[in-house]
Amino acid sequence: MESPLSKHVDKVTRYYQRNTGKFLRFGENDGYPAIHIALWPEGTASVAEALSVAHRLIAEAIQAHGEPVHRVADLGCGMGAALVYMADHLGSNVALEGLTIGTPPPMLKDHSESGRIRIQEGDFHQADAFLPPCSAAYCIEAMAHSGDVNAFMRAASKVLEAGGRLIVIDDFVESEDPPSRVLQTYRAHWLVPGVRPLKEVERIAMAHGLRLESNQDLTPWIRLGRPRDHLIRWTRPLWAWLCRFSDYAKSMSGGDARQRCLQSGQTRFRMLQFVKSADA
Repeated sequence: MESPLSKHVDKVTRYYQRNTGKFLRFGENDGYPAIHIALWPEGTASVAEALSVAHRLIAEAIQAHGEPVHRVADLGCGMGAALVYMADHLGSNVALEGLTIGTPPPMLKDHSESGRIRIQEGDFHQADAFLPPCSAAYCIEAMAHSGDVNAFMRAASKVLEAGGRLIVIDDFVESEDPPSRVLQTYRAHWLVPGVRPLKEVERIAMAHGLRLESNQDLTPWIRLGRPRDHLIRWTRPLWAWLCRFSDYAKSMSGGDARQRCLQSGQTRFRMLQFVKSADA
């Protein structure tokens, strides 16, 4: 019998298979093949540049590791833009691994065929069954989709070598109070049960030998309340009934709920760096 976690992973897989094309077509990404949130630190000049900020932050964190880095894994590589960025900015001796729950995107074919990047289809809750030992692993807005953060952290820890680094860029809940209705809508409509309280995630990681080393709040770099966001919110009463039938309507509803959570301070968008202890 299929487990609840497997059912959730299958649901997320179908969701992206049906909707990724729409997200790229109708989203504000200027043709950049990524569907995570754009970040606008001072000096950022374009949407494409804003979408690559998360990649740059991860590459810089990996380069500052202090120890030789020989293998890096993307736990949920999505469209593959982050892996391509790593291939262009990390040393040519660094092997790059990606896990996806869908078909590897076309933009990775050249890198994959050259041996620079290896992509496998697999569930990141079982990352250790697919990946060899890694110096570092990262995920961008992927852990949010986890139906079992404990299983995710356990697998990530097993993949990492002692002293290895796990970098997570995602939304985290500020309070451990019962979730608000808006947060429940965000989780349900975006299939993101892994948007959990920060303190809870820290405890789970620590139980698997992953110590939180740094915590950077990236929320101030998000442009909240764009005209498009206001339009979706103002017109929601006209189309909300479609959420019963349409994944895309659910996506808009979940996106609006996410905005509300960030604007109210219920959630913050953070970059966390965990380091695996030597005895884990």
